[in-house]
Amino acid sequence: MVKHYTVLEGHQTSLGMSYYFASKGNDNIIKAVDYSYLMKFKGLKVYNLAFGDYNAFKDELDDEANSQNGDVYKVFNTVLSTIPAFFDSFPNSMMIVKGSDSSPSFIQRCKLTCNRNCIDRCKKSHRRINVYLGYVNKNFNELIKRFTFYGGIENSEQIKIENYVPGKKYDAVLVYKKKV
Repeated sequence: MVKHYTVLEGHQTSLGMSYYFASKGNDNIIKAVDYSYLMKFKGLKVYNLAFGDYNAFKDELDDEANSQNGDVYKVFNTVLSTIPAFFDSFPNSMMIVKGSDSSPSFIQRCKLTCNRNCIDRCKKSHRRINVYLGYVNKNFNELIKRFTFYGGIENSEQIKIENYVPGKKYDAVLVYKKKV
């Protein structure tokens, strides 16, 4: 059984690259994985991993879409399958993953239509970064053979970066491929 969808590589520039695939669950939905240059850290270019539904007419990625297409694990594995290809194209770079549902604007928009009666904290926030954290934590001992990880904790519009500690709550994960 195929664990992920076939990925098509999109355009590549020094500012990043994109990948596309079709989610074939309840509907056929074009998805995109976009790596875009963000900043420098420890002398390496850092690229943000963004993922979501792709609108070809507008050439836009909707990273807050929740399509509920019935193929979440296959889609997640497809997103993960782009990471080695990204590092093949950008070998001396770092990648950062944050959840688009962790921003204050997401939480404010969620409160407008929420039916979960959230009082102190939004129950729908941080789900996406938690999926990535869960994957890294579960596979950490195998992954650190090939990659170095840092965890990021946001406070007052800044991210404090530290060596990744499995099981610790982070707002972002930074990763780079070790040289062999």
